[in-house]
Formats: sequence, structure tokens, C-alpha cells
Amino acid sequence: MAQIDKTTQFDQRLSVTAEDGGTVNYATLSGSIDQYGVPSMSYYINDGVIYREHLSDFRTAWSAFQDTVFAEADKVANTVAE
Repeated sequence: MAQIDKTTQFDQRLSVTAEDGGTVNYATLSGSIDQYGVPSMSYYINDGVIYREHLSDFRTAWSAFQDTVFAEADKVANTVAE
């Protein structure tokens, strides 16, 4: 019998408004939590120039993203432990 594993996924795109009014994504944040509450997170910088121009915003968003994933991981881990 094959085991079905459950994971929870998190994704966030960081973007800025371009001069032409369009949107430019400059970073993608990704995370997941496995069935035991173990988190995994990473980011990808799509545009290094915009990233450097918005470094403070990126770091604030990355910290908030991590806090969100860790909070959910704690909930899952506590449920597994019960």
C-alpha cells in the first residue's frame, strides 16, 4: 500500500510597479511544511537590480514569510505530538 504524505505549501511574490504601470516581480519566496511539522524555506531573486533597490523591503517580507511558515509548522508539530 502506498503512503500518502500531506504537505502545506507557501508562496509569495515580491514585486514593484514599473514606470509603464506594469508589475515586475523581483523575488519569489517559497516554503513548505511536511506532515510532521518540519519546515523548509527558500527564495529566488528574479531581478538583482530591483532586489538591491528594495533590499529593506525584501528583508522585511522574508522575515514575515519565515514567521508565517514557522507559526504554521509549530501548529502542525503540536498536533502530531498530541
